[in-house]
Amino acid sequence: MKKSLSLFILIIVSSFGLAYSQGSVKGIISDQTGQPLIGATVTLHNKTTQTKQYTSVGLDGSYLFKNLSNGKYTVSAKYISYQTAEQEFEINENALIINLSLKSKDNSLNEVTVAGKTNHTSDKSALNAERNSPIEINSVSARTIEASPDITIANVTQRVSGVSVERSNNGEAQFAIIRGMDQRYEYTLVNGIKLPSPDNKTRYVPLDIFPADIVDRLDISKSLTPDMEGDAIAGAINMVLKQAPDDFTLSANLGTGFANTFFSGNGFTKFDHSASLSESPRKMGNNNANIADFPNNPFHTSQLKAPLGTIAGLTVGGRTADKKFGAIATLSYQNSYRQTNGLFFGSSTSSLTGAPLLGSEQARVYNIQQERTGVVTQFDYRFNANNKIVLNADYINLTRNEYRFTSDTSLSASHTAPGLGTISNNYLSYRTVQQIYNFDLHGTHKLADQWKLDWHAVYSKATANSPDRAELTVGTAGTLNSSGQVVREQPYLPSNPDPEERIFEKNADENKSGYLNLTYSPKLFGTTVNFTAGGMYRDKTRNSAYDEYDLIQNAAVSSAQKFDGNIDNNSLVVQNTDGDASNALNYNFTEKISAAYGMFNFTAGKLSAVGGLRYENTNQSWVSNVNPSTIVGKTGTVTYFDVLPSLNLKYNFNDKQDLRFSYYSAISRPNFYELIPHVVGDPDADYPEYGNPYLKRTTSNNLDLRYEFFPGLLDQFLGGVFYKNIKNPIEYAILQGQAGQTAILEPENFGTATNYGLEIDATKYMRNFGIRLNYTYTNSSISTTKQQINPGNVTLSTVNQTRPLQDQSKNIGNLSFLYREAKIGFDAQISAVYTGPRIYAVSPYLDNDIWQKGFVTLDVSAEKKVFKKFYVYAKATNLTNTPFQLEIRKPYTTQSNVLSYQTVGQNYFIRKDTYEQYYILGLRYKL
Repeated sequence: MKKSLSLFILIIVSSFGLAYSQGSVKGIISDQTGQPLIGATVTLHNKTTQTKQYTSVGLDGSYLFKNLSNGKYTVSAKYISYQTAEQEFEINENALIINLSLKSKDNSLNEVTVAGKTNHTSDKSALNAERNSPIEINSVSARTIEASPDITIANVTQRVSGVSVERSNNGEAQFAIIRGMDQRYEYTLVNGIKLPSPDNKTRYVPLDIFPADIVDRLDISKSLTPDMEGDAIAGAINMVLKQAPDDFTLSANLGTGFANTFFSGNGFTKFDHSASLSESPRKMGNNNANIADFPNNPFHTSQLKAPLGTIAGLTVGGRTADKKFGAIATLSYQNSYRQTNGLFFGSSTSSLTGAPLLGSEQARVYNIQQERTGVVTQFDYRFNANNKIVLNADYINLTRNEYRFTSDTSLSASHTAPGLGTISNNYLSYRTVQQIYNFDLHGTHKLADQWKLDWHAVYSKATANSPDRAELTVGTAGTLNSSGQVVREQPYLPSNPDPEERIFEKNADENKSGYLNLTYSPKLFGTTVNFTAGGMYRDKTRNSAYDEYDLIQNAAVSSAQKFDGNIDNNSLVVQNTDGDASNALNYNFTEKISAAYGMFNFTAGKLSAVGGLRYENTNQSWVSNVNPSTIVGKTGTVTYFDVLPSLNLKYNFNDKQDLRFSYYSAISRPNFYELIPHVVGDPDADYPEYGNPYLKRTTSNNLDLRYEFFPGLLDQFLGGVFYKNIKNPIEYAILQGQAGQTAILEPENFGTATNYGLEIDATKYMRNFGIRLNYTYTNSSISTTKQQINPGNVTLSTVNQTRPLQDQSKNIGNLSFLYREAKIGFDAQISAVYTGPRIYAVSPYLDNDIWQKGFVTLDVSAEKKVFKKFYVYAKATNLTNTPFQLEIRKPYTTQSNVLSYQTVGQNYFIRKDTYEQYYILGLRYKL
């Protein structure tokens, strides 16, 4: 036994000795800018034996040849559009490191100087943007986006450190939440220019409107400089759209997608909107609408057993032979079908005990079709090395068709068993078309050796139209028959509420903006200092139109009509034939913002600094049609100014390590919808929403410290801390409603809050394998007054409660594993996202806030080269079928009636939506 063990050890030692005695060569293959040429072919030529070996460059830009015998060799690397590089060396039982840098085949230009060849879509370009930025940003490259499971910008943001998302009711990401700060505390940019919002409620832009394949890079800024607009307490999201390339570029993709729910026995319900009016009768000049203006087609439905989605894209671009004129155009189209199945318990607070009181149980089925279209173009002309002019013209469209069925069971005393009691069935169909037009003409000019000028003239407009949102309410009840079985009564049209409503909403948000920046760059004490002064002016007009028509039973036919499933067999008449002109959501809003700033920027040795002061003046005014004229907020004018200092410092320890510090002051203006004194229901809201003309802007002082380490070409480690002191944060509170309403949602200012945390972001590549991970800890705190009910004497008292900010998760994180084999053209990744619990809605009563449960989502994607420039790709999202869940963190106690989904002793169950998986399969062409 001992001899056998000794022999085994000898073999192992000998093997290590043999491996050590063999030579090896490894290195990095990159271009002249240091960008790794992933997929480049590396050839090793043994000059003694005249044999060759081949390999391809891995994710970290490296190659490796092992077990080489002694002798002379040549290693060479080649990559498309680059000159081949090679180097001779000799192996003598040693390990060598040989790095090769490939030169571009492009010739130098006459009159126009291009420094190097940069691929704006690459991972290295995104990393360079992060490191070279004067402020703290996180960047995601087009290549990373292409290989990811994501097809919209909204979904991409959830992979970035410090960012979680708020999802729409189809389960897709819609808004980004940066560092636990609600989406109202950020803004959206295209090539550095702010966009208006098509959303009828907010000034921030829903990110699910943007297809992901229109960008070269996505930047998320977490600090500001004086030349950036100041209403970004959380940060800014900037989409760097595709730029005209130096070489001819052509890429295309075509794919299909399908939702797993339709392969589980559920069909997709679609409705007919072809006969519906495009605007309300009143807006079309008809103040005496009749039933003929409201055809029944929105309630005529059909079933699609397994509808397939469509994904298509095309990008074409290039530059003239003299390299002066460049153009690029990107077209993107996405069509998807999704279904959401949900359950919701309407809740209020008991005036006797202070415990949650569940008033209704609502089963929901949402069928959602989304068509997303993007047309992005850029044209530029380089007059010479000192003058350039660019035109960006973009069009984005998101059309959404949604059909909902909800069955709402009253949890009254008659609900003694599941299915018993009064039941209200609701049928809702609506179509929303959101559009953004953006035209940005800008130029950069070098006036003299030390003087530069750049300018922008921008026109942008966002619109949203929801014509003829049709809602039908049908009553029924569950009773017990003689056998003790639950049976449903014959459905009927109720007299209260009105059996049918038709709502028309239309709004437009238009920006006319101008930007001017002048930079003077003298040398002071041997250091070039850039002094920039500039300004901005924006004239914004926002118009909103709203009409609601109530259709009631035709008394001449019957005052109590039964419903047989076909509304064509019922007779209705229009109650308010002149529409709803006096509704508060018929308003005109103007906002004029003027800004000026002064900024310095210099690098002295290892220290870089950017700082200065920004001044912003805000002038808002509005007129609403709400009646009577005495209602507070019918008209309003608000004027204020803000002085916003900022300072960003970066200390460069060496070529791999930096330390950043930033301070900036910022604001957040209330949304237009929130200031108007409206009382209206949103189909996505669980409670009626009220406006609040008394809202104030939010202000904040922000501090950041981040350490950056870049050990390899694409490897990085970012670790930092942040702190925010926020005055007058705006949140939605659940308040006791007026007569007939148990609860309402209203925006309020809530004192002073703090928000601090820690961020870690790391990427590591090892040959063909890679890992990306990030983690963010956020701790926000705000103290507000709450009502406490004293059960003993049934009295109310006011107490202070400290809680997190709404939508802030204490812990969020991402983990992605990547594999890429460039030699065979294979790329795959699996990505997990964790979002911790967060407050969904704030209650006026102690400990009755509604919380969203923490959740994990798991997505995968893969791509394989099949022929020359053709690739097959696949994506799958929400593999774990993670639901959206809400709860009240109080133990459930039995009520007099029998409730499903509630467990005694566990938290009150409020809502659960399930979306199931979504799969995509496609073919991509890359030139």
